[in-house]
Amino acid sequence: MKILIAEDDRVSSRVLATTLIKWGHDVVTTDNGLDAQAELQKDNAPRLAILDWMMPGLEGPEVCRRVRKAVKTAPYIILLTALSQKERMLAGLEAGADDYLSKPFDRDELRVRLKVGMRTVELQSSLVQRVQELEVAIGERRRAEEALRELTLTDDLTGLYNQRGFFTVAEHTLKTTSRSSQPSLLFYADLDGLKNINDTFGHSEGSLAIVKTAEVLRQTFRTSDILARLGGDEFAIFAQNASRHDISNIVARLEGNLRAVNEQRTQPYQLSLSVGAVLIDPDNNLSLDQLIGKADKAMYVQKRSRSHSSKGGLKVVEPHRSRQNFPELRLA
Repeated sequence: MKILIAEDDRVSSRVLATTLIKWGHDVVTTDNGLDAQAELQKDNAPRLAILDWMMPGLEGPEVCRRVRKAVKTAPYIILLTALSQKERMLAGLEAGADDYLSKPFDRDELRVRLKVGMRTVELQSSLVQRVQELEVAIGERRRAEEALRELTLTDDLTGLYNQRGFFTVAEHTLKTTSRSSQPSLLFYADLDGLKNINDTFGHSEGSLAIVKTAEVLRQTFRTSDILARLGGDEFAIFAQNASRHDISNIVARLEGNLRAVNEQRTQPYQLSLSVGAVLIDPDNNLSLDQLIGKADKAMYVQKRSRSHSSKGGLKVVEPHRSRQNFPELRLA
């Protein structure tokens, strides 16, 4: 083991160093407290030190105090002193020393105290290594949990929230909305003809249609809006701080984005969406499940109307005034 000897008496220092070298240790010597402090604060500092109590520059106890404050993992320190008063010994231990050895030292006593020190250093090193391993393991677990959380909240195919993710985030947003004076909109969208796409062109093309639909929705809505694929061909969007007057702009963007995709003719079919919306006013007292149910119902009303007409429509429902009829906004 690498051991520091800080002793200003050259004879004592030489005898002590010779003994330790004979026992197989690597010895570093210094003759003053300042150099001892510097040695113990190096990156590859000795893990065990024998310090004389009285030295030029800094006394042994002061070196102990400074090193304990400056070094994260302090060495095992043995104070070497000719002092025999119990009070002085206690003062050295309180300063940060781990043990003491009287001068002139007894070889057998020195051997025993060194064994205790080396055993302590080994245990300390083992503990530090174990702590580092635990920190690495904790970090890996946190990253795994974060990845798992993302997987459990995100739809693998589209990268949008899945049903669990949507309810987790949107329910929190709904509570926030209920405390504000701003209305919001909940959209429920259905990709038209997915079954026919799957049956005619295969499920891989159907998956591509879902991905393209998700991209159209991303382009249409704001980054602050909550977009989700609830499953199959069904999508939901929670647009916070959006009113009835915003619907026409949203519909226009959706219409334009759908047209742009279809005009590219990169797929052998036309992308088409049926959409229903619910206006959520600040006094809303309906649950997210209830609001989705109303938006879903409005979407099916629109889907049925489109099956009897070449034009589409967006049915808007206000939860607290659901009996009132509202004009439909047309989709391409």
